[in-house]
Amino acid sequence: MKRVLVAAVALAAWLAVSPSADPATAHRAIGIRVGEHPAFVRVVVDFTDGRLRFHEVDATDPSPFGDGRGRLRVSSPGIRTQASPVTAVGVRVRITQGMNEVNVHVEAQPRRFKYLAYFVLSAPERLVIDLWKARPPTPPAEVRRAPDRCLTLERFSVVSGRVTAAGGERNLFEHSHVVRVRGLDGRVVAERPVTSAAGRWSVTFPYRVLRAQPGTLEAVALSAKDGALDCIVQVRVMLRP
Repeated sequence: MKRVLVAAVALAAWLAVSPSADPATAHRAIGIRVGEHPAFVRVVVDFTDGRLRFHEVDATDPSPFGDGRGRLRVSSPGIRTQASPVTAVGVRVRITQGMNEVNVHVEAQPRRFKYLAYFVLSAPERLVIDLWKARPPTPPAEVRRAPDRCLTLERFSVVSGRVTAAGGERNLFEHSHVVRVRGLDGRVVAERPVTSAAGRWSVTFPYRVLRAQPGTLEAVALSAKDGALDCIVQVRVMLRP
């Protein structure tokens, strides 16, 4: 009897300090929207009941290029979902329930998207996921200056077998990013890590292709938190052997 009493007291103490949430105030995913944009496909997950915060979200699979799949986890006591799966513009999105977490799964054709980025907006509460297209950007999809100027691409030159690029950087982790050249199919042809000095960066490096083709020149920074896309600038270029 004494052992039972001790166990009951311990259980009560654990329950008193364990994470819990009032079902009336815990986050609840209520819907999914998918829309086409020039540079990316945007997925919006609508939430209600309590303010959604960026630190509650992390990308557990931030690399959709190889298999077409990406996944994010939203963790909060009592969080739940009632959102139905959605398929639109070639992207399927579904949300699965876990213990004090929900997982957002995105699926598309392999090699259609190269990066996954996300951010949180309030009033109303929503998680925004951008799936960046892997093929060379059309003119409306070119980005030479990121919205907060975390990266800018100010000049570049792509000739047979060699690329030169330069621009600005602001507030990136360790002031570092990667400059990449992608071919027509979205695959990385060549890349170089870059560290800026006094907010400026420049790089020159070789690339190799077997035939002339449109390509992408991009400078990207990935999140130190989980590897999701943090900042990007990109332009369409012509690659030549």
